[in-house]
Amino acid sequence: MVLGLGLFAGLIYLSGPGLVLKELVAVGWLGFLLVVGNVVLSFFAWSLSWFVLLHAAGVRVRWLHVLSPLLAASSVTYLTPSAYLGGEPVRVYWIAKATGAPLSTVTATVMVERLLAGISLLAFASMGGFFALFSPAISLADKGAVALGLGLMAVFLSLGVFSFARNCKWLSRFLRALSRVFRWRGVLARLAQGASDMENQIYRVFADRFGHAALALLLQLVMVFLNYIRPQLFFYFTKQALFTFAQLSLFFTLNVFVNSLLWITPGGLGLTDGGRAGIFQLLGIPISSAVAYNVLFRFAELIQVGWGLSLLFRQGLLRWAKGRLEVKIEGKTKS
Repeated sequence: MVLGLGLFAGLIYLSGPGLVLKELVAVGWLGFLLVVGNVVLSFFAWSLSWFVLLHAAGVRVRWLHVLSPLLAASSVTYLTPSAYLGGEPVRVYWIAKATGAPLSTVTATVMVERLLAGISLLAFASMGGFFALFSPAISLADKGAVALGLGLMAVFLSLGVFSFARNCKWLSRFLRALSRVFRWRGVLARLAQGASDMENQIYRVFADRFGHAALALLLQLVMVFLNYIRPQLFFYFTKQALFTFAQLSLFFTLNVFVNSLLWITPGGLGLTDGGRAGIFQLLGIPISSAVAYNVLFRFAELIQVGWGLSLLFRQGLLRWAKGRLEVKIEGKTKS
């Protein structure tokens, strides 16, 4: 956290605090409200996607009751060294405890939701990848890295969809094979059984609730689209400029790679901000404007993170004791 804050402050200092403040003032209240609205609508689309999948799996829960566990889980993800994974156990445990649904069923909905999120991300990132391959501003090595990254992402997502849609049960089979080699008091065998139950639930969503899965995918695409247009929202008010389709796509794709590789500090603070500033400079945006963009969206995101953490404290799932954070689940306390 200290490293991230130091790097973030260094970026503001190098870009000129006065210039950054000028850019933020230029956004105005309307621009600020649109930025906050973008973050809120993106979260709502995400929550509706998971809500649809929960109902497809037979977990009866109201949409409003999905918001709190998802908000808490997103806060955990934001603070862990991964931009896209980390808080899933929080929302699984929360919903399972609140509804009495089996953990394997709730976990299955999260697995499908993450898979659909990956497909949506790949759909938009592929457009930017196309423009990246033909951009003279990007080195040959970086073009190769983008092509390799998108290719690997497509392969893993395709394998996941094929395995779950055909109920191949590759995960449970792999765990059972390991359990025959490593006994470990039957832990792997129990994990294999739990994975098998989860895979059956995922197969049910794809085979019997395809309409729900399609609707959830559409909502995921809406969520990704709202992230896709973020630069346009901000720079329309500061520069009165419109990005081209190619520029927006290129920024989105490169930003996906920045978040994947540099999300090491909590929230990727400092590191991802510097990476985004570099991408904006490729598009001809000065560093002061890029840093102002980061500051405003960071502010909106941190409000969401703070709210999520407060929900964790109120639920007793998170507490501060003896100078460290502790997570309490089923009577056990873990630091």
